[in-house]
Amino acid sequence: MKRSPLLAGMLALALVCAPAARAQQSGVDVWQTLLKEHYFPGIRIIEDQSVIALVTPYRAEDAAVTPVRIKARIAQTPQRYIETIYLLVDGNPEPLAAKLHFTPRIGRADVAFRIRIDRYTNVRAIAVLNTGEHHMAVSFVKAQGGCAAAPVTAYEQAMAQMGRMVLRAKAGDDAWLAAQLQVRHPNYTGMQMDYRIYAVRPAHFIKTVDVRLDGELLMRAETGISVSEDPSYRFFVRPDAGAKLTAEVADSKGNRWQDTLVLTGDR
Repeated sequence: MKRSPLLAGMLALALVCAPAARAQQSGVDVWQTLLKEHYFPGIRIIEDQSVIALVTPYRAEDAAVTPVRIKARIAQTPQRYIETIYLLVDGNPEPLAAKLHFTPRIGRADVAFRIRIDRYTNVRAIAVLNTGEHHMAVSFVKAQGGCAAAPVTAYEQAMAQMGRMVLRAKAGDDAWLAAQLQVRHPNYTGMQMDYRIYAVRPAHFIKTVDVRLDGELLMRAETGISVSEDPSYRFFVRPDAGAKLTAEVADSKGNRWQDTLVLTGDR
């Protein structure tokens, strides 16, 4: 199999970092050495809190389900809005945990979910605005072994429940409804040993999550193996009574599922 330049570079850096990782501190700056040039070649990135904030635990209770919240500091207006957010985990085998796309209609480019973290690392959220600006927030998280951690749900049960969805919304803050999408899916990383069969389960994960209001796209999440088992996404929508909020999920094996919620507009 032919490896991508990024994957080959990450494997090389993993070998360099191995002694330092055992000391719980990497001596190689993966961001400056590889990731910035790969994802944002030649682009000026402003590290500040004026556009985006990133909330993570300093020490994760469970590396396989580390909570992450991305908070927008600006409103989504047609003149200036967050178009895309990259969530990068420097120390993960697949650093790009999620690529989130937003439209002005979502109102607030806030989202929260849970990720796997493989070793002590920086987590980065880079917001790309429609104006071309790039703003970055960074958090350091102490966690280890999340990408290879054993699944919580047994394989047969995970397969039987896969694709079950719950979409709900309730009063949030300000003028928004707080929506939540829960999806049953094992999100196998391809690195997890199933000791009942003494084999590693192949990677099988959710690739895209599309959220629409009356057919108009609000948000699209492109995700990979760094997102936790049975993912749950929290975001905000306008309380438009009678509007149909729809979530469609697709995974790496071509499966698709959909759920729809009629908003009441109650606050």
